[in-house]
Amino acid sequence: MAATMMLPPQGSCCRYYAAFWIGDVLLVDTNLAQAIVLNNAIAQQFPPHYRFDTHFHRSVELLLCKSGTISFAIQGSEQILNPGQYIVIFPNIPHDTAAPGETTAQALHIHFHIKSACSLYGQQRPDGNQPFLMEFILSRWPFFRGVCSSQLRACLECIFEEFHTSNQNSDRLMQLYCEQLLLLLGRDLLAQCKANMDLYENSYLMDAILYINQHCSEKLVVGQIAKYAGVSPRYLTKLFQKYLDLSISSYITFIRISKSIDYKCSHPSATMAEIATEFGFSSQQHFTKAFKNTMGITPRNYFLERIGGDKSY
Repeated sequence: MAATMMLPPQGSCCRYYAAFWIGDVLLVDTNLAQAIVLNNAIAQQFPPHYRFDTHFHRSVELLLCKSGTISFAIQGSEQILNPGQYIVIFPNIPHDTAAPGETTAQALHIHFHIKSACSLYGQQRPDGNQPFLMEFILSRWPFFRGVCSSQLRACLECIFEEFHTSNQNSDRLMQLYCEQLLLLLGRDLLAQCKANMDLYENSYLMDAILYINQHCSEKLVVGQIAKYAGVSPRYLTKLFQKYLDLSISSYITFIRISKSIDYKCSHPSATMAEIATEFGFSSQQHFTKAFKNTMGITPRNYFLERIGGDKSY
């Protein structure tokens, strides 16, 4: 199975929850600047032959198919969901959504956002008991999918119910359900690929990844990253190829592109040249080429599609 990314509709109601881990327990901490943001939770109906052309999101999208058939086109791969199956799409990945059948398809649909997951840990390495957040940090998959367990279905239904009510203790219950959601998704990730645990527990690789995420706007060289991780550049290069199937420079570029998207959405007036400088690209042309190679679309067209704005960039 693979993995993907998405964002919340503009104007949607959001609830913010901060979280951190002690051992294998996720606790709520409303004092943390970084937060889990639940953007929406909706019961959705897709009429026969419905199609929503290529679109993008900054948040994580989770869709549970309850009846009918729902399909997604993600980076050239068609993913078809039948009743009882779900898909998680990670942020900023272009995808199409359709209901190709002759009957109405029904789904439970949520979007949530995890702001700069790396900064949840500061200089500390997250441990391998947090598979979902680890994959969010790694950004190596566009999406993953699975069969919805009774626990996950109940959790999603509780999130939907609490999101649309304002009863006593509703916010606290929502916090608990969001924690449960991350734990259940993490369990499914590990069940699909137990070899992931080897990656999560590789301290050298995870230290290097956190360092890249925290310093991606600076000039980065392999020797510098390897020194921080405590290994030789050659060994670190082998780790990236083994676990991520990427060169270190390709991973750096991917992280810079991902962060540049968030930056542009938060700073709509920023020019392409300013973004290129902000995230360590040598020129606007270098940024444009790297963006298109990574996302399959120029930054100009991407941001016009996503946030509109000045057509001159």
